[in-house]
Amino acid sequence: MKKISICLLSGLLLLSSCLDEDPRYMTDSSVVYSDEQSAQLVLNGLYGLMAVQGSFAQLLPEINTEASGLCWTSYNLSDNRCQYVNGQIPVDNEFNNLVWGALYQAIENCNSFIENLEGPESGQWESKANMIAQAKFLRGVCYYQLYTLYGGVPLRLESTTTENLNLPRASRQEVIDQIEKDWLDAAEDLADVSTLTSGAPTAPCKASAYAYLAKLYWLMGSNAWAAQEEGDPWATGVLASSWPEMKSSTDYFTKAREYGDSVFKYNVFDLEPDFRTLFGGNRLAMSDEFVFVVDATMNTTENVGYNSLHWTFSPQNCSPGETWGRAQPSKAFYNWAHGTYQDDPRLEATFVSQWYKYINGAESNELQVAYPYVYRQTTVSHKEPYYDPEFDQWYEKDVFDTVYAIVASIDYKITDGKKGNMLYDDVTNPVCDTTSMRQRIDDLIAAGSLDREVGDSLFTVDSLLMDAFCRTKGSDDWNINDWSYFGKYMTTSCTGRYSDNNIYVYRYADFLLLMADVENELNNPTKALEYLNKVLDRARQSSDKDGNTNHVYPKAETNADKSYLRERIFNERLFELVAEFDGFIDTRRRGINWRKKILERNNNDFITKSCYEYGVDNGYSSPWREYWYPNDGAEDWENYLIRNQQIPIPRMEFTNNGALTSADQNPGY
Repeated sequence: MKKISICLLSGLLLLSSCLDEDPRYMTDSSVVYSDEQSAQLVLNGLYGLMAVQGSFAQLLPEINTEASGLCWTSYNLSDNRCQYVNGQIPVDNEFNNLVWGALYQAIENCNSFIENLEGPESGQWESKANMIAQAKFLRGVCYYQLYTLYGGVPLRLESTTTENLNLPRASRQEVIDQIEKDWLDAAEDLADVSTLTSGAPTAPCKASAYAYLAKLYWLMGSNAWAAQEEGDPWATGVLASSWPEMKSSTDYFTKAREYGDSVFKYNVFDLEPDFRTLFGGNRLAMSDEFVFVVDATMNTTENVGYNSLHWTFSPQNCSPGETWGRAQPSKAFYNWAHGTYQDDPRLEATFVSQWYKYINGAESNELQVAYPYVYRQTTVSHKEPYYDPEFDQWYEKDVFDTVYAIVASIDYKITDGKKGNMLYDDVTNPVCDTTSMRQRIDDLIAAGSLDREVGDSLFTVDSLLMDAFCRTKGSDDWNINDWSYFGKYMTTSCTGRYSDNNIYVYRYADFLLLMADVENELNNPTKALEYLNKVLDRARQSSDKDGNTNHVYPKAETNADKSYLRERIFNERLFELVAEFDGFIDTRRRGINWRKKILERNNNDFITKSCYEYGVDNGYSSPWREYWYPNDGAEDWENYLIRNQQIPIPRMEFTNNGALTSADQNPGY
């Protein structure tokens, strides 16, 4: 793990799993905590630990995206990323170790901060209780992240010593109770309004704590619903056995509504009017939409508080800094989103398929393209003057050049008249099979429904698409741009692998969508539609790259049917929040059958399926192939899905924590 420096500390607190002596701040606590200024510097360090590789600055959004079922990454089963996408995560996965270590490192520092400020040697000042509240809020956030990934975990609530190093795995309910206690305690002394000042990071407010409490109870309600209403095999088996305290889903949703109403009472959050101002290349330092944001604007190095999300998600050579595009949207998710949301301006901010290449830190005029765009080779001619010395005359001659024109290969927009996607039975899953496409085009031409010129053009595009994306690449002609990219973190404001952009951990749009879900489950469709439509209206009225704000999609929702709304909200969260911080739990909270739908969407995507089957028949080049669930059909669905409802507790924790046994490991690992 990278070494992290914290203000006023001369050394790191060791991780609990590798502790060999009593960890204490190396600075005299009576000096460090004697006044507000010195304590604030240490508190800044706690926020810095939210923005390190193993936390929100890279791996939490990365593995949430990779394990969501909406992602593609290079196929190599020994690679950490591939293991999350494919659902074969070993207990010694490096990313898993880093996340576990980073979250417990932050918890350890929060514990020490709270103890020292509450201790007799600490000075007294007006904001002291608020500082303690911030530390408890952060500790609750860390345990919430651990809970969503692992379930029950060891609860470390005081500075770790050799005497308390070995701690048993707490139950799910014990972790839930501690998270709730931390956030309730924090809500007592947090400020009424979030603040961001030059000497302090973005501090949460009371409503931030209540919004997280609503999220916690919404998650429990969703899980309980899977067990009680859905009869889900995972929820009735593994979940129920590890959570015997489970109440009815209605009880949890009711509590989520109670905490959510507290958020509305404070009236401090609102949606940013234009989605593109959130994800338009220059991220906001502060916004009413931020329930919790980590300030990473002051640091572009490996010190505390940096942001490497642009490096992780954006296309290679798209900025002055380093980028690798390690986690990319699957073709199935890209097709589903574009076919579902049509002209929704969020599409341009969420996905990247065209960009100008940067060379030696400067933008060039060399346009790069990724799925679903293809180059088509054409020949153009132009006149050039030519002098013939034999006849002492000037002439004009034709000069022929080979150029590559970019062809938009799929028209996802539903249109009337003689347009392309009348050729697709399902615009969210466009078919590019040249044989059937040619026949369909000919039939439409014969019926007078399609001009021959338009039909031939469509067939040309479809043939290019088939050649470009429905074949598996050989070892010499692979192309990572066979998949598009996520665009939410793309920026030109970066140095090396780091950008100076804030990290939006929890947005008000997330809160509104979960509250819509809560109200729907509590049989209040009027409120559910109100909250859902706030998010949809903001999206529809946002600007596109040309500044237009007149969009058809996403259409306002009017269908109040409970089952319909449940699925509508589920899918809306997948699109609005993709590549953020909840992909893992959002695709799993309603049980394995709902997650299976997402993975089957991948398998049923025609382009994905064509490429996969072609590769099987012709010996695919493994790193540049499509994913097929579960494990290329080598595992049955139920075992695969149940195992992947959680990730394994790292082997290092079993090695160093003598209170854990093999029986404490999550099922399937």
